[in-house]
Amino acid sequence: MDARYADAAEKIVAKLDRDRLLDLGVGADFWHTRAYPEAGVPALAVSDGPSGLRHQRPGARDMADSEPATCFPALATAAATWDPELVERMGAAIGSEARAQGVGVVLGPGLNIKRSPLCGRNFEYFSEDPLLAGTLATSHVRGVQSTGVGSCIKHFAVNSQEYRRFGNDSVVDERTLREIYLRAFEMVVRDARPQMVMSAYVMLNGVYCSDNRHLLRDILRDEWGFDGVVVTDWGGMHDRAAAYEAGCDLAMPGGGTHLQRRAATALDSGTLREGRVRESARRLVALAMAHAGGADPAATDVAANREVARHVAAEGHVLLANDGTLPLAAGARVALIGQMAERPRYQGGGSSHINARRVATMRGLRPGWSYAAGYDARTGRTTRARVEEAVRAAREADVAVVVVGLPEAIESEGYDRADMRLPGGMNRLVAAVAQANPRTVVVLQCGSPVELPWEKDVAAVLCAGLGGEAGAEATVDVLEGAANPSGKLPETWPLHADDAPCAGCWGEPHRQSQYREGVFVGYRYYQTAGVPVAHCFGHGLSYTSFAYGALAVDAASRTASFDVTNVGGVAGAEVAQVYVEPPAGGLPHPRVQLAGFARVELAPGETRRVSVALDRGSLSVWDGAWKLVGGTYQVLVGSSVEDVRLRGALDVAGKGIAAPGKFAGTWYRSLEGRPTEEDFRALLGRPVPSETHHARGTYDETDSLLEMAQTSAACRFVANRIKGSVERQYGDPMDPQCRMSIASSVGCALFGLVNCSGGALPAGVARALLNLANGRAPWHRG
Repeated sequence: MDARYADAAEKIVAKLDRDRLLDLGVGADFWHTRAYPEAGVPALAVSDGPSGLRHQRPGARDMADSEPATCFPALATAAATWDPELVERMGAAIGSEARAQGVGVVLGPGLNIKRSPLCGRNFEYFSEDPLLAGTLATSHVRGVQSTGVGSCIKHFAVNSQEYRRFGNDSVVDERTLREIYLRAFEMVVRDARPQMVMSAYVMLNGVYCSDNRHLLRDILRDEWGFDGVVVTDWGGMHDRAAAYEAGCDLAMPGGGTHLQRRAATALDSGTLREGRVRESARRLVALAMAHAGGADPAATDVAANREVARHVAAEGHVLLANDGTLPLAAGARVALIGQMAERPRYQGGGSSHINARRVATMRGLRPGWSYAAGYDARTGRTTRARVEEAVRAAREADVAVVVVGLPEAIESEGYDRADMRLPGGMNRLVAAVAQANPRTVVVLQCGSPVELPWEKDVAAVLCAGLGGEAGAEATVDVLEGAANPSGKLPETWPLHADDAPCAGCWGEPHRQSQYREGVFVGYRYYQTAGVPVAHCFGHGLSYTSFAYGALAVDAASRTASFDVTNVGGVAGAEVAQVYVEPPAGGLPHPRVQLAGFARVELAPGETRRVSVALDRGSLSVWDGAWKLVGGTYQVLVGSSVEDVRLRGALDVAGKGIAAPGKFAGTWYRSLEGRPTEEDFRALLGRPVPSETHHARGTYDETDSLLEMAQTSAACRFVANRIKGSVERQYGDPMDPQCRMSIASSVGCALFGLVNCSGGALPAGVARALLNLANGRAPWHRG
C-alpha cells in the first residue's frame, strides 16, 4: 500500500462515525465502493477483466451488456504460450483499457489450480501446475499494475469446481494446500504485490473463505505480508463480523443493509472489535484514493491491443499431432468445414465474457476456400445432409480443415462439464470427413481438454483454444505457416475424465469436496502412477525440430544450463522445460515436478545457451513450514514432461524429511486404484468430516431455492418467478450467460442470493422462505 495514501486514509477514517465505517465495508452498488466526498473518500470502480475488460455502465441490462473492449485469449490459451513477457504485455493492454474507462481495479487474473478437467471455469485459469500458474500470473499482474491500475487475484482459495460453489466445503490437508493450491497465490503476492485479493465462495475445512482467519490473516497477511484489500467474490460474504476479524475488508456487491446490521450487532456484543473495522476502512479508503483520477481515454491504443491479442493467440496454439500435412502447401485446395469457422467459439462464458469490438472468422479471412457448415455451432448437432455436404467438399479438396470445439452452452462459469466429450454430431462429422479425405486437419476451439476418438484417423490436430477476437487470424497464420506453432499444454489431457485421481470425490452430487489425492494433481499423478494420457503436460509440436545438448548443473546457484539448437529449416520457438526428480524416501511425493522453463526463439541452425534457475519450491516440501529437502535430485530437461532429452544430477545440502508411519500401506505409497476415506484420514491426520445432505427440516442458508423447491411450494414459486425472469431477459435458456445467471441466483446458496439481490430479496423474506422449506411458520426464530 502506498504510504502517501495510507497516511491520508488513516486521518480520514479516524473522523468517520461507526455507521459510515460499517457502510464502507459493503459495496455501494454492483461495481463501486461507497464515496463520502465531503470526508475526502472517493468511490473505487472495479470491473471484471482476466481476458479483457467487462466494464458495465449504470443501468446495464444483463451480463453481456458491457462497454466494447479488446477480447484477449482466455487465460488457458495465454498459459499455453509459456511466455511470461507476452502475458505481461497482455496484462498491460488490459490495464490501459481499464484506465481509459476509469476503472481502478481489474478483477483478475484467476489462478486456481485445474484439479479436474471438467471444471466449467478451467478456461479462466492458467494451469494444473502452481509454478507455471504463479509465474504467468505474476507477469499478468505486473502488466496490469504497470498502467497505474490495480489487479485483483482470485479466487482465494481451493475453488476448483463450479457445482455448489456457494456452499461446497473443500476438505484439504495443510501440505496439499500449501504446495499445490496456495503456492501460485504466494508467488504473486510476494513478487507482484497485487492491490486486491478476492476470497473464494467455498468453505475451506468447514470455514467460509470470506471468514477464514487461517487463510486471510494468518497466511495472507501475517505470513506473506499482504497489505492490500481483500474483497469477497460477488455475493460471497458469509459472516460479516467473522470476516472483519479474519481480515476481509469489502463485501460485494452492495445495495442491501443486512450485513451492516449484523456487524453492528457484533460490535455491540463485543464479538467484533472496532479496531478491525477501522483497519479495513483504512485499506479501502487508501485504495480508492490511489485510483481517484477518473477516466483517461488517451491511455490506450486499441489497434496495438488487438495486435497483442493476435500475438498471444498465435503463440497459444498447440500442435497436438501432425503427419506433415501442416503447414498447408501453397496453392492447396482447402475445404473449410464446421460452423465454428464462421461463428467461432473465441471466449468463455460468465463474468469474463467480453463485448468484443471486432471478431475475425476463418471463413471471412479465406473466402476462396470451399465451405460446409457441418453442424450447428450453438448445439454441436448435425444431420445426414450436413455430413454428406461436408464429405463432398472434403473429397474435392487437397486438405480438409474441420473446425470443432465446445459450444458455449457446455463450458462456462456457473456449472461444470458432465464429461470430456465433444458433441456427438461433431465427432460423427470428423470421422466421416477423415474417411473421405485422409489429409484432414482438425482445429479445436475449446478452453479445456476434450476426448479425441478419431485422432489416429486424421492428419493433424491443432488446438486453438479460446483465442479471443483475433483468434481466427492467428489460426490461419498457423495453418499456412506464417506463424510456427510454439504452444505447450499447460495441463494434462487425460484419455477420460475418470482417469483423474479426484474422480469420485469431486463435483456433483457432493456437498463436500475431499481433496483425497493430496499433492498428486495433474501430471504429478499421471507420471507417478504410470497412467497413460492422451497428451502429456508440456506437449506441443512445431514445424521445425530442436536438439538439446551440453547439460551442466551448477549446485551452488542451483542452475541448469544447456544448449538448444534449431535443427530444422524454419524459424521457431521452443519451450525448454526443466523437471526435478526428488530423492527417494521421505514424505510421499510425485516422481517429477516442474522446476523451471525458458522460451527460446531460434533461427534455422541457430544454437543458444539457456540457463534455468531451479525453483526452490520444487526442492522443498511443507512440513509445518517450508523445508528444503537435501539429497541428490535428478534433473530432467526436455520438450515435455515425457519428452526428456537431457539428464543430470543436483546435490542439495540439507536433511531429508522423515516419513510418518501413518502412510504405510496407504494409496499415497502405491497410487493404485483410488484413495479411500481411510487413506484420506491418514493424510488429514484427523477424522474426515461427515457429509450431510439436507432435506425438509434440515435446510439452512447454504441451500439454494432450487434445492428447497423440491419440497417447498413457496420456494418453488419464488424460484420459478426468478428463473422465468432471467430466461425472458436473455430470450434463450441455452445461452451460457442465462444458465450462469440462473446458477448464480436460484441455484446459489440462499445467503448468496440475498447478498447479490441489492435488497430485492430482504434477509427477513429469505428467513421466512427457509422456515417454510423446513415445515415451520415463516416467523419462526431459532
